[in-house]
Amino acid sequence: MKFKSFALTFLSLCVATTCGTEAAKAASLSVVADQLDNPRNLDWDKDGNAYVTLSGRGGDGNGGVNCIPSPSAQYIPLCSGNTGSVVKIAPDGTKTNFIDNLTSIALVPSGEQAAGPADFKFDSQGNAYLLTGVAGDPTSRDTVLQAPDLGKLYKVDLNTGGLTTLADFADYEAKNNVDGSDLISNPYAFTIKGNTAYVVDGGANVIYSVGLDGSGIKNAAALPQQLIPTSELEFPTLPEGVVDPTGGAAPPPGFAIADNGLPVSQQSIPTAITVAPDGSLTLAEYTYFPYPEGKARVYSIDPETLAATVIDTGYTQLTGATYDSEGNLYLLQHINQSEWKGIQQGGIITGDISGSIIKVGKDGTKETILSGNGLEAASGLFFGPDGDLYTSNRARLVAGEQGGQLVKIALKSGGAAKVPEPGSVIALLATAALGAKAMKRKRQQELLDKVETI
Repeated sequence: MKFKSFALTFLSLCVATTCGTEAAKAASLSVVADQLDNPRNLDWDKDGNAYVTLSGRGGDGNGGVNCIPSPSAQYIPLCSGNTGSVVKIAPDGTKTNFIDNLTSIALVPSGEQAAGPADFKFDSQGNAYLLTGVAGDPTSRDTVLQAPDLGKLYKVDLNTGGLTTLADFADYEAKNNVDGSDLISNPYAFTIKGNTAYVVDGGANVIYSVGLDGSGIKNAAALPQQLIPTSELEFPTLPEGVVDPTGGAAPPPGFAIADNGLPVSQQSIPTAITVAPDGSLTLAEYTYFPYPEGKARVYSIDPETLAATVIDTGYTQLTGATYDSEGNLYLLQHINQSEWKGIQQGGIITGDISGSIIKVGKDGTKETILSGNGLEAASGLFFGPDGDLYTSNRARLVAGEQGGQLVKIALKSGGAAKVPEPGSVIALLATAALGAKAMKRKRQQELLDKVETI
């Protein structure tokens, strides 16, 4: 009898601590297309063809003339080249270039962490739109980079591939600096609701609303900072002999300086946005360097005012968000640990870059439906026409042995074992205790029944 009580308690502890392994088996990953340079967000046309944005691999920047220092990668040069594109992938996996020779900027010489074509979407009428990023000082876009097509939202002519500008976010950031910190623009993703596009800029830390009728930017709002004491942050070890990694430069506006001299921005870094079942918007963030684990937040955004309300937290480096037909939210963790622990700037993989997909039920219950098992440094999360999930895998790497992929995540029937949040472990233990009491009452009743029978 005691053993049964112990077994019940042990089972509850298993659910609380180790059964995440079972949850990770609730989906399987397969490669739809590979050899992609920095693949990002995507959408499907009515015939089931996927249009995937490839941010490209940058270039030599005209021999180094058209290059700027990266604001997020230790000032490694970001150099431009016409290597960005939108690729059309048929249901059978056949790839064709839909639009090519688009501007891309990326770290030299690796081609990692490119900015360029960032997202592609169809509206309810079948009209197509393209978003491009910048990932740097927007005042250098037209002059130094010679890349005026970056940092914009376009309407796309599906017959010719022609682009009509609807909004210029880099120019808006340069003139307004909505969050009041450093001047950086990097439009990363967007969603469409009615006749309005909602764009998240991971450089400016801003959400924009844009009229798809050609009326331009309607509203812009900065995302709230996350003020974590620098003493609570974990940093990479600086190279031996480095005392002041900034070279004596003053920190940008809104930055804090950690004890080791590294600048900390405390910025949101929004990277994903989708329309929620109730008509509001759901936004997910990446967080700032050094990318604290378990600190990425999820917001509800009012479509009219763009006011942001935190509705969930506890994630690491989110880069995707989407809902299923039942109203469950799916979130994509780019890498499950702070990115600097798994990959160096320049694309040198030094550790584990596995990511996760987490299902958040309408009741708040969380399930890890896939962790690792081929999911690595992914970006963007979408349900395809077949009802399965898709993401751009290795989204920050160029084509090659470890290059970018479009992958499909087939959801297995029956769902996954539920993985509770850390705070619910106590509740599970309480459940186990209640279960044990229920067992005891059942045994007592059985004895009474036997007595009555006698």
